[in-house]
Amino acid sequence: MNSTFLDFKVFALDEESAYASHGQNQKGLLILAKAGENQAALQDFLQKILAAVKYDLEQDALLIWLNDESRPNVASLLTKNKCKTLVAFGIVPSYLGIHFEWPLYYPMRLQNIQYLNADDLDAIFQERQKGGKKMSGALWKCLQDMLLS
Repeated sequence: MNSTFLDFKVFALDEESAYASHGQNQKGLLILAKAGENQAALQDFLQKILAAVKYDLEQDALLIWLNDESRPNVASLLTKNKCKTLVAFGIVPSYLGIHFEWPLYYPMRLQNIQYLNADDLDAIFQERQKGGKKMSGALWKCLQDMLLS
């Protein structure tokens, strides 16, 4: 018998202890980004981005670096850490257990949580290093709308 009841992939979700987190999260901002070789430079870059919207990465946010195998339980992370905003950099939404349309640079609100899906942080960083502003400009506008209003 061939059943079509489960017509989607099922992923086992990681426990929160399966990845490193950084920051005190005083303003309820959860940031998910891909771990990589230049993680220290990306973290400095992210600190500068957040400073422009009056957020401090150490004090105001919770940054979690994910590898390609990571499958975090986003609902659990948001609830446990009392987050009001989620910004995901370069993460496939289905890996996060998010199964709704989530276009890039389009802030959304769902059940009192703000969501922002952005390009990979490293791609934004590389673009800025080359003098480009397309991705970083879109990110800046969204963060202003979400965090400064």
